[in-house]
Order: sequence, then C-alpha cells, then structure tokens
Amino acid sequence: MSYGLPDSVGGDSPSNDKWMEDCVAKVKKQGKKKGNAIAICKVTLQKHKGNQKDASIEVDKIINMVNQE
Repeated sequence: MSYGLPDSVGGDSPSNDKWMEDCVAKVKKQGKKKGNAIAICKVTLQKHKGNQKDASIEVDKIINMVNQE
C-alpha cells in the first residue's frame, strides 16, 4: 500500500512501506481505526526525518502512555 510519504523521508520506498505496515498493525492492535493509525505512524516517521528506529521507539512510547491511562 502506498502511504503518500514525502520524499524528505524517503518516499514510498519498499522499506518505508514495510515500516508503515508494521506500525499501522501495531497501533491498530491498540484499538485505533486504520486511518488514525496511518496518521500516527506517518507523522511520527516524518518527525524523525525517516529514521525508522527512532520513529518506532516513539510509537512504542505513545502506545505505552495510552495503555497507562
């Protein structure tokens, strides 16, 4: 699936598509709708300028915060 990622983070490359698929699945498991999960993952990857490792760490922190509420 194409997520419309900007070129500044590597665009819709196979690596970014895989990361997004994994991220969206992880966020959806927390009860979020697919559109919201895509937005969370996309914004987080853009915030970290395409650094998938750092973006994954932040997504995990977001999930943990939500689960503690």
